Amino acid sequence: MTQTRTQIFYSGSLNNSIKQLIIQNENKCPRWTPLSKIKNANKVRKIVSGNNPNCLIWKGINNLEFNQTKNKPKSFKIEKEEIKDIQSGYSTYLILTKSGKVFSLAQNCSYCEVPLSDPESSTFEKIRPVPFFNNKENNRKVETFAMVGWSNYFVCKDGKLFGNGCNSGRLGDGTSNQSKNLPVLIFENVTRVFGGVQGYGFFFTTKNNELYAAGENSYGCLGTGDSSEQKSPVKVPNWKAEDILYLQTNDSYSILITKEGKTYGCGIVGYNGFTQDLSTFTEIEELKNKKVVEYFGGTRISLALTNENELFGWGFDSDNHPTDQYGNINIHKPHKINLPKIFQNNPSIKLKITCGIHCVYLYPSYNNCLIQDFQKLFESKIFCDSKLSLNENIQVPIHKIIVESRTNLQISTIEDLLNKESFSKQEILLFLKWIYMIYLMMKIPKDFTLLIKNDDEDEVVYEEIAVHKIILLTRSGLFREMFENTTEESKSVKDYSGKSIESIEILIKYFYTEKIELTADHDIQLVTEELEDSIEYYQLNENSNILSQLNEIKNKL
Repeated sequence: MTQTRTQIFYSGSLNNSIKQLIIQNENKCPRWTPLSKIKNANKVRKIVSGNNPNCLIWKGINNLEFNQTKNKPKSFKIEKEEIKDIQSGYSTYLILTKSGKVFSLAQNCSYCEVPLSDPESSTFEKIRPVPFFNNKENNRKVETFAMVGWSNYFVCKDGKLFGNGCNSGRLGDGTSNQSKNLPVLIFENVTRVFGGVQGYGFFFTTKNNELYAAGENSYGCLGTGDSSEQKSPVKVPNWKAEDILYLQTNDSYSILITKEGKTYGCGIVGYNGFTQDLSTFTEIEELKNKKVVEYFGGTRISLALTNENELFGWGFDSDNHPTDQYGNINIHKPHKINLPKIFQNNPSIKLKITCGIHCVYLYPSYNNCLIQDFQKLFESKIFCDSKLSLNENIQVPIHKIIVESRTNLQISTIEDLLNKESFSKQEILLFLKWIYMIYLMMKIPKDFTLLIKNDDEDEVVYEEIAVHKIILLTRSGLFREMFENTTEESKSVKDYSGKSIESIEILIKYFYTEKIELTADHDIQLVTEELEDSIEYYQLNENSNILSQLNEIKNKL
């Protein structure tokens, strides 16, 4: 088995010195340094960083790790919740759960960005719930949110947009009143909201398939065609919400990425991707032939990642920007930046990137750890009796009965869906591998044995559970790590989780079917508790829905 060990890299300063935003080596290309103190890097879903040289890391289902310079990492867990997203403001981190609740991790500050009535009581020692959204009486459940420098914006499931933080006419509530700790109503019938950790005093939102903007508008950063400050949201001309993949506010400039991967900028010269101020979104020339899939900006820095794992950067602070691969300096326009060697010439590894003021983090997407051994089986094309015909004259051999029975769709319908959404060939292959993994593995003789210690016996006895090795590999990060330290000839592995045999049998069956199946013969309370603990222990994959199933079962007890 060949597998790329998950690594997290940083470039910049971890000691609060903005003069080292990008560390350069002798060739003046960025120096990427492995961040070794982060354990279980293969479980990382997202990293966010703000003003201070700190970062918050989301791992697994509901685990968080807070890293501070010169301090040991702090671990947090939001009990009985599944994390949906995390974001960073200037000195505050907010966590959104799938149930619509909001939690805060913040150091006391005077900028009113902490959405609590007593922000001065906040410390980085404790995660606190935000009562404004966690109150059962008002039923305000948050669908999505954005943090904007010293302000925050929350879109509730009923379409209402709330905001809190610094004002001075820039909050978007139509007033010039003092700053607000607790959220106030900004707009209604909203679907999305966009911000950025360094986007001081302005934001974007969508309503009725149109783009709106509000707040500070120096240098035309709102994209409205002028530089007038807007105390309430106004329409941004020539844009439809459905066309926008991502939009980020930065320090007096904005960057917009379309679903087609085109990149547009507006605002202050040198950081908008142009050599002049722009008050309307304009496509960045150097990226016209590139498909950008990931963008992140900080103070005076923009980084864009393409679908081919090419990294482009622009807008660096004076004397702190890297040169391009040819040694040329141009801070105004995008230039190619070298990636760590482990990621070079390997477009199959999907990367993610995060910028704070002091540091840039680069790390592989959580999904990259999956289904590597399954490649041989899928690509063997044995007994394929049909094909998926896709855009760009791509034809993928398939087994018709397997694909149609798994999806409950006809081949022609699947082709229409895949072509309409413009999925890449790699994405389609991953989709098909998932289908095949469930069906073919059930028909292929099991080739591996999981040994479970039976504590009920007087002597050491191991119960055997027959499995497919590839199922363990693709479902569990723990087994992937274990198999790295075993020989290819090994046909069994011992389980040291301490969980009951019945719980492990239910978990293994879930690996195959994605269903938690309990009967009256099971100790339901014991099994659900052990399975919940298993999520972290076995490092279950991102697309696992096991926690939501367990919560449903517990609610019925």
